[in-house]
Amino acid sequence: MNDDIESLLQSLGPAKPSAALTRSVDHELEQDLSWAGVPKRAPNFNWFAPVMWTSIGAAAAVMAMSAVGFSSVNTGRTTLLRAPSVLPVNTIREVIEAQDQGIQYNDVSRLPEQHVRLLSMERHAWIDPRDGAKITVEMPHEQSVVLPVSFQ
Repeated sequence: MNDDIESLLQSLGPAKPSAALTRSVDHELEQDLSWAGVPKRAPNFNWFAPVMWTSIGAAAAVMAMSAVGFSSVNTGRTTLLRAPSVLPVNTIREVIEAQDQGIQYNDVSRLPEQHVRLLSMERHAWIDPRDGAKITVEMPHEQSVVLPVSFQ
């Protein structure tokens, strides 16, 4: 009895797909590969403006650190370092909003990517030990994040 069932199960095979299903799958594959025929465009080098703004921010940070940082006292042969005039208290980064910009195809690898834009606020606080004054600086940040996508 078991041998009959086993031989029957071994003789079974998948059914042939219908012609309508074959046409539908072919049509879907043609639509999915329509982006592959698009000629590659030259890469867009819009990197100068973000680098310029980053360098301006770095220069401002260097100026702020030099104004706040250690100062040296020259006493003849030796140079002593004085403590900074303010002490850091905390740094907090708070994500305000995350905007989903959808799934886009990469021009180079032609793979899908999830694009997300993050808006956040970074707060730095310092305290002056001489008089107890608290200094707080808030800096907004906008960041674009690209995440890989896999369809299963």
